Amino acid sequence: MKHHQDDKLFQEMRQSLNALDDLFPADTPDLAYFETIVQDTKEKAKKRLRFELLAFWCVAIVVFSILYFAQKQALVVYLILQGLSLLAFVLILARKWVRNHDTTT
Repeated sequence: MKHHQDDKLFQEMRQSLNALDDLFPADTPDLAYFETIVQDTKEKAKKRLRFELLAFWCVAIVVFSILYFAQKQALVVYLILQGLSLLAFVLILARKWVRNHDTTT
């Protein structure tokens, strides 16, 4: 008897869900729509990568040019810049080490 009631309940639920599907049909977007979204995203990512690479090279050229001319024209200025960059590197490492070993939190 219990099995028969479960089957009847399942059948009623299925009919109700089918009626609900008929009232509110779900439109599935076309595959081409998703393919165009993927293609656009890939193109934007490629353009951004090219821009970032170009910006990196421009900054690198400027930095190396400044260091080169500082070394050739004023050796003391060059050595000071090298010392400051080493000091900045050590301070950054120390800050990360302190943050990772902070016992107050």
